[in-house]
Amino acid sequence: MTKEQSSFHRVCSGVALNVAESVNDNNRTLGNLIDFSQWLGLNYGDPDPVLLDLYDFIVVGAGPAGIVIANRLSENPAVTVLLLEIGKAEIPLLQQVPGVFFTQAATDYNYAYVTERQKKACLGLVDRRCAWHQGRGLGGSTIINDMLYTRGNRRDFDYWNATGNPGWSYEDVLPYFMKSEDAKIRDFDQNGFHGKGGFLSVEDAPYRTPIVEAFVRSAIQVGLPYVDYNGPEQYGTSYAQFTIKQGRRMSAGASFLQPIGDRKNLHILTKAWVTRIIFNKNRAIGVVYTRKKSVHKAKAKREVIISGGTFGSAKLLMLSGVGPKQHLEELGIKVFKDLPVGNELYDHPAVLGPVFTASKLNDQNENGDKVLSIQNIVKYILGNGPLSSAIAEGFAYLKTPFAPYPDPNWPDVELVQLLSTPGDDYTPAARRYFRIEDETLETYFKPLYKKRAFMYLSIVMHSTTKGSLRLKSKNPYDHPLFHYQYFEDDRDLRALVYAMKAAMKITSQKPFRDLGVEPYRTKVPGCTHLPFDTDDYWRCYAMTLTYVGYHFVGTCKMGPVWDRTSVVDHRLRVHGIRGLRVADVSIIPVAPSGHTSAYAYMIGEKAADIIKEDNYLP
Repeated sequence: MTKEQSSFHRVCSGVALNVAESVNDNNRTLGNLIDFSQWLGLNYGDPDPVLLDLYDFIVVGAGPAGIVIANRLSENPAVTVLLLEIGKAEIPLLQQVPGVFFTQAATDYNYAYVTERQKKACLGLVDRRCAWHQGRGLGGSTIINDMLYTRGNRRDFDYWNATGNPGWSYEDVLPYFMKSEDAKIRDFDQNGFHGKGGFLSVEDAPYRTPIVEAFVRSAIQVGLPYVDYNGPEQYGTSYAQFTIKQGRRMSAGASFLQPIGDRKNLHILTKAWVTRIIFNKNRAIGVVYTRKKSVHKAKAKREVIISGGTFGSAKLLMLSGVGPKQHLEELGIKVFKDLPVGNELYDHPAVLGPVFTASKLNDQNENGDKVLSIQNIVKYILGNGPLSSAIAEGFAYLKTPFAPYPDPNWPDVELVQLLSTPGDDYTPAARRYFRIEDETLETYFKPLYKKRAFMYLSIVMHSTTKGSLRLKSKNPYDHPLFHYQYFEDDRDLRALVYAMKAAMKITSQKPFRDLGVEPYRTKVPGCTHLPFDTDDYWRCYAMTLTYVGYHFVGTCKMGPVWDRTSVVDHRLRVHGIRGLRVADVSIIPVAPSGHTSAYAYMIGEKAADIIKEDNYLP
């Protein structure tokens, strides 16, 4: 590796920092002065349309659910739709390269939330706080996420249906998953569970390392079936499926908005910060928003649809007087409707590990300097090579003894095989993404920099830890407050220990041994007093190198009106208010069995049909 190549890597890895503003005021960049998206962003039509006095529908939030709804409602040229988004258009040069997706966490396409200080988790992270990455812009978190497409387990949806949400069973929602898809999955796209011709490209990664081949074969050797985890059953192992097209990220905006940018009945406003819902008697009739330093109003004839995500939707409802009565009164907000907004908040606790080295593997993926080479950039342009694949490669879904549901076909932990470790990149963007303390980076990960290493991401899907979201103040520009303590329920921690020990077993099989794979036995700081590969060591390890799923759900929980923990009904109508719905992953009642972007697309598709039905639209 030459000095020039190394410098090239540092520059390329930091590109996102230099052309997009940081959310953190202590980390201001050129993007604070210049909005590069106005020249380099994807084209979604007129960025400053002549607005109507009255729209049929206003959609607040251009994440995957909101974008799908705006697309589907505007299919009817007689229906007018206004889509309001706080962020801006994505920049393909930055956002569409899967291999450097983590750089987006350091840009203003990320809200850059952090957790409250943790008691039992994130002990090896800066200030004992985990990062809570949440995307903003036309595409929401699909601009910055790892592009993994996982629908979860059919039993998730049957549970929703059985607990007072008719129309949300697996048989009901499967057609909506398929409606979005244009699937090209090597072994499974003809199995009857994937769609063709939809707006959303779902594909295999065009590049696979020998590690993922060894992982899938080894998982099969220890007894896991080879499955399409987005098919009829989830328990087993498989290769990752992504929302990519020929090795490039396909965000919700690029998929559902760019192809329809010429629709005259759909107006899209970026950098529009919605601060309040307007009510008339018992009906939502519009919103107030700020844009270009001015305050504006938009009016809706039929409905206002809130699709701001698990944090944004709950925050806007409470700012508008819809939320827990006592909390709103304490902040001086006039109560419009007393509802348990923000009372339920779930995520997927996770851990960065275990870590392994591969002494016989020479695939030039030792570190970022080698991955981000001129040769690999050329491969990426041609739709292949390591830059065309995100860090995740393979999956295994397992059942632990600590699962809250007894069904053996309803796995509660997920093993994600990653092609590298945090030791392969020391750019500021990578450090901000993981928030790992310098001591841990230096003593645990840095020794791996010139070695071929990889790791697992172990995730608890059915977390029994519950938190809440509250407003910091009635100032709409303040971040909300999060009350969430990972591992508050010890079953989550025990399930992660089980998952890491399963990873050790899988990785001890012959396909891995043939690659010279061995466990990385250096002990993580804070756990050096414990014997390696014991339950106590892995427990300490999980508390130290805690990671999170970024799969936040539940703040606007869906349920029947008699369920006093619910905010919306099965038609996504806010209880007791006409003309107002919430349609995004905030409505998911409990921690799901999959990563939430796939759920968001499905919810958007189903919500659009519900809205059309209730408004007698074809």
